Amino acid sequence: MNSNVPLIFEERQKSEGFWGNILGAAIGVLLGAAGFLIGVGATGLAGDTTSFWILSRSAGVIAYLLLWGSVVWGLLLSGKIGRKKLAPAIVLDAHQFISNAAIGFAAFHGLILMGDRYVSFPLMAVLIPFVGTYKPILVAAGQIGFWLSLALSISFLVRKRIGPKAWRTFHYVSFLTYWGVWLHSILIGTDIAFAPLKLFYFVSSAAVTLLTIYRIFAARPHAARAALPAA
Repeated sequence: MNSNVPLIFEERQKSEGFWGNILGAAIGVLLGAAGFLIGVGATGLAGDTTSFWILSRSAGVIAYLLLWGSVVWGLLLSGKIGRKKLAPAIVLDAHQFISNAAIGFAAFHGLILMGDRYVSFPLMAVLIPFVGTYKPILVAAGQIGFWLSLALSISFLVRKRIGPKAWRTFHYVSFLTYWGVWLHSILIGTDIAFAPLKLFYFVSSAAVTLLTIYRIFAARPHAARAALPAA
């Protein structure tokens, strides 16, 4: 779950390290595998219990929190807030780690529901949007957000092939990812009745909105200065 971070890769130059990406991806794979094994009953955890639903909702909240952190982190970086105080390599590794960890918790959130006996979520309904029968539109919003987040994460590995301009343009998808997951979070599930959590969802979305507006206006003077030589 990565957000728009323009030009920061150019600043890394020869200091490119992928520890954030590697560690985050490792956590993501482990969480996804755990969700699948528990969901299919390979761990022996099965039966009429609400544990699957509770674990799924908990992982979903953590996934949203990490996604939000990734988007905010990216907006702060693209707006050059605090970038002078931190090494670009460390900043980007942290961004990648948060994004990939969010993907892992999201995978756990969906796959563990295969073991739930109250709502039917077979593997295809977990992986493919609009296949399931339980609130298909709202579930699909989260599923599409997951797959877009995964594509954004993979784009880190192929950015040299597609070029920095195309890579940065593709990262605007991160906004679509975030708002799709936000809708999925606030409109589905029983935990939204918990007032503090509902407040967090709205405060966090307000932060993203304000930072996005700041990013847009902060970019205008730079664009104007870049156009002066041509003029």
